[in-house]
Amino acid sequence: MLRKIDRVLTSRGILYLVTRFCGSALRRRAFDQNYISGRWDHFDKEPSTEIVKVIEKYARKGRILDLGCGTGILASMLSPDSFEYYLGVDASQEAIARAQKRKGEKIRVEIGDILSYKPKGKFDLIVFAESLYYVPYFRRRFLQCCARWLMPGGLFVVTVVEPRRFRSMIKMIRKNFQIVEDRFFQNSQRLLLVFG
Repeated sequence: MLRKIDRVLTSRGILYLVTRFCGSALRRRAFDQNYISGRWDHFDKEPSTEIVKVIEKYARKGRILDLGCGTGILASMLSPDSFEYYLGVDASQEAIARAQKRKGEKIRVEIGDILSYKPKGKFDLIVFAESLYYVPYFRRRFLQCCARWLMPGGLFVVTVVEPRRFRSMIKMIRKNFQIVEDRFFQNSQRLLLVFG
């Protein structure tokens, strides 16, 4: 019975509903199943060097909080000299188990649902690489709460693979925050938003 439930959790429409509107235990199980099934193996591939350069630039050798870090591939690609401390948070135990293999002296990862996670300390950069859309509603209020974790002058970095699908979220960010960078990645339809 559990195997059938796990298979259902990886189907696209169900995944959308569960990861946005169900409790944290079911959300976590759905995220785990997508990693276990191999459906999200592409997240283990190296990210574009463009996103790495953006994060290194705006981190300003400071502290980075990556909400929805997945397997931590992004942290492993950053130059060690480009940041002081990196904390990756993901709801998936499977993703964090993989990310543990990448951690280093300045890199820490932990399990946590971005909807309820409360970090200790402040950060120069908060990253949502393909993860902000897992916040189902009240995204502006959510980002305003997250802004409390930013150091003075700190910024958000948000990437969106399907900008048309999430145009209301993008419009909300453009309307309510101070945009520093708003563009597509080179040769891609992936959108980058840097704002404070």
